[in-house]
Amino acid sequence: MPAADPWRRLMGIVYESIVLFGVLWFADYAFSALTQFRGHPGPLRTAFQVFTLLVLAAYFCFFWAHGRRSLPMKTLSLQVVTRDDGPLGYGRAFARFAAAVGLWVGALAAGHYLAGWLYLLVLLPFAWTLVDRDRRALYDVIAGTRLVKRAPDAGMKSVDV
Repeated sequence: MPAADPWRRLMGIVYESIVLFGVLWFADYAFSALTQFRGHPGPLRTAFQVFTLLVLAAYFCFFWAHGRRSLPMKTLSLQVVTRDDGPLGYGRAFARFAAAVGLWVGALAAGHYLAGWLYLLVLLPFAWTLVDRDRRALYDVIAGTRLVKRAPDAGMKSVDV
């Protein structure tokens, strides 16, 4: 399967962000309602952040594993596969998620604690798609995965980009 080009990848990120806004809003609202969390620093804030991260992990691992795809991935004809174009298991899907989160948090920490210009490292995983011959992001290289453009499902019209 052909690798997803950087433009299609960026469109997928934007579309997925719109969907995730709703998912996180409802999940985090439920957490806040059940625990009476109001955003104040302390152990409940840490629990809120861990809960939000777990919701994101569950969402992405579910849709990346076993050939499943989220609505944005179906719309843009995207799928996450192994290096050999096979479906991901939950372990590989979690490795991809953990690598992406680790690179993102590492870049934010470097920008905050070392120098402000290091915030630009947030763009590194995506910039990597421009130099990698298989158009893999840096977290795909780490996890041994690929984002590919797959043929649209039968009965669905393709979004030509």
